[in-house]
Amino acid sequence: MPYRPPRREPMSYYVTSFINILHFISDDLIQVDSTTRVAEIFGDEFDDLDFELALCCFEATHKVSFAAKLWESEADDYEELTIEEFIENYVEGSEQRDPLFVTKRFMMYQESLTKALTEEAEDGPPTDEY
Repeated sequence: MPYRPPRREPMSYYVTSFINILHFISDDLIQVDSTTRVAEIFGDEFDDLDFELALCCFEATHKVSFAAKLWESEADDYEELTIEEFIENYVEGSEQRDPLFVTKRFMMYQESLTKALTEEAEDGPPTDEY
């Protein structure tokens, strides 16, 4: 049987999927579409940890990864992109064959979550000063 490369999904499918993941994680508190800028996603209902969770869920769902340049960049580098542009620029469409791919991604998320919780604990509870 001749070799057939893995089928790549069209980017519009990935964009729709990512939007659905954003809606689900936020309990539908944020409403976005493909033309929404990444910076517009963030607010009281959705923070950087929620965004990272969405990225991990997307990768796990589709077994595709975001490019290393995403993980190495600051939010300023992509926050002006629309969701569609973000997906087009950062999703590497080839299927991940590493059986630990999903585990590694969620371990990255665990590290971010632990860091955020540690920083929150160091800041201490809010004080009511009058």
